[in-house]
Amino acid sequence: MLPKEGTGCDLDSLRVDIFSNAAYLGSMSHSFDFLAMPADLLRSLLLGCSGRIHLHAMASIALGHMRKPGDLYSVIAGDLFLAAWAENPFDGHCAAVLAANVSSLPPLASPLLPVLKSVMAHWQPDATPEARQAMAGDKNEQLVFLTERLLHEPRSLFWWHHLYEFSRIHGDWSVLSRALATARPPEGLAGLFQWAFANALLASGDHLAGAGNYRACLESFPVPCVQERLATAWLRSGKIEKSFELLRQCVEKRPWNVGLWLRLFELAAQGMTDARPVPGRTMVLGYSYNKGNDLAETLESLINSNLDDVHVRILDNGSSDNTADVIRRFVDKFGSDHATMVSMPVNIGAPAARNWLMNLSEVRESPFAAYIDDDIALPKDWLLRLGAAVKRYPDAGVWGCKVVDYDGPARVQCGEHNLTPSPEERQDTLMSTIMLQEGDFGQADYIRPCASVTGCVHLFRTERLLENGSFDLCFSPTQYDDLERDLRMVKSGGYAVYQGFLAIPHKRKSGAMSDVGRPESANASANMHKLMTTYLPDEFETMASNMDAILLADLMEKIQGLCS
Repeated sequence: MLPKEGTGCDLDSLRVDIFSNAAYLGSMSHSFDFLAMPADLLRSLLLGCSGRIHLHAMASIALGHMRKPGDLYSVIAGDLFLAAWAENPFDGHCAAVLAANVSSLPPLASPLLPVLKSVMAHWQPDATPEARQAMAGDKNEQLVFLTERLLHEPRSLFWWHHLYEFSRIHGDWSVLSRALATARPPEGLAGLFQWAFANALLASGDHLAGAGNYRACLESFPVPCVQERLATAWLRSGKIEKSFELLRQCVEKRPWNVGLWLRLFELAAQGMTDARPVPGRTMVLGYSYNKGNDLAETLESLINSNLDDVHVRILDNGSSDNTADVIRRFVDKFGSDHATMVSMPVNIGAPAARNWLMNLSEVRESPFAAYIDDDIALPKDWLLRLGAAVKRYPDAGVWGCKVVDYDGPARVQCGEHNLTPSPEERQDTLMSTIMLQEGDFGQADYIRPCASVTGCVHLFRTERLLENGSFDLCFSPTQYDDLERDLRMVKSGGYAVYQGFLAIPHKRKSGAMSDVGRPESANASANMHKLMTTYLPDEFETMASNMDAILLADLMEKIQGLCS
């Protein structure tokens, strides 16, 4: 499990020292027993400890197992309620939920009690028709409206909450940081405003400034996750030893937080910089329909990638724009001995295009095949990052990435996908939306198994790609054919692997930012309905149970590696 090889850079050498240094790891102890957790709580914990919806659901489960205030389940619930509040500190709803349960929780840190009361006092929801109409407008209309409301009501946390959400959803935290830089917080809320400012700075890339504000929040707004965010700020600033020590302290204080264990392991195992060739020839496969300009940028990034023993096949899916010319220019530049255009007379849809490409004779004979979207910007080391995931988990059925918004990379579009924990809630939302519920603050910077990875960029062993069967044509023209195929794999005992250190900027909006009402949205909804009726509820539960076992085994092995 634990990689032994480094890539030779100074950063890697430092991480090797950390992993072998008894002063760091030898003092770690692990007394928290995941195996003793009730099945419903364990399943949710294994998915991660972020996302307000997920955190509140887990906290409620923990309280359901509580026997008396102050016991382990009460402590876990308190940590989760505080984490939910911290994800948007202006959110009066989260503050109210915490306040309603405070009698069942361990005592809050004394600086937090007046903050909690002040948040609720300054939470004044505005549900007027004017507000609803403005917040239903486009990005610019929303920003103009929010700026005006805060100018007239600077003490209303309701509007600060919406500006915070605006920044999170659009991945543009500079808007919030500029507003907070000149804000005059209401009484008792200076620490809370500083926490929000620290988050905006970190997400905007000003890591050292973010770290300075987080350090102040250790006293003024001492929610448990301050140390975790400070560790991220140190890590992104290159202060590896400080980050490692803080994460180690976080794990010892909050050992039920699976994400902390995974992140600590990656620091020790060099996951953040591990990059190595895929062990065999890789066929890079793409297809496109009438997105010539986007495709040109994607293919240019492919040309500039660090590639070894790679051949490319790009399918023109019956386009009527400049797509064919773009592909021809790419073939000339990349080399006709390594790249070829495949032309379709009409648009056959995404599943059929994937099937056509995977059944080309030269693809079937290649050890690996990687599909890429036509509206992405590939980092230079993208295939090397996937190669590191292959090395770590050679038996996976597919390896994938984190997908971030092209214009706001602090917003995650897709990442590791697992089934929604509750069978009842799964009837409405099949796959967990944890990664869409929070900005990217490093909470998912790790490599591990999952049920599915996005089809934006994913790598297969060709033999297993063919064995698992074709992409289902009923999901034409596009959407969820890749998810259905992954779930088919999970049902038979397989798993995907998420490479959280490979972030792919993606132009098409998805998830919470997709344009509801457009034909693409209607098609996605219809295809999700098809997927929900493809399997019985018991079959989805079997998939979830299979992943419970895989995620738990992976976690326990990593904990053992850290604590042995």
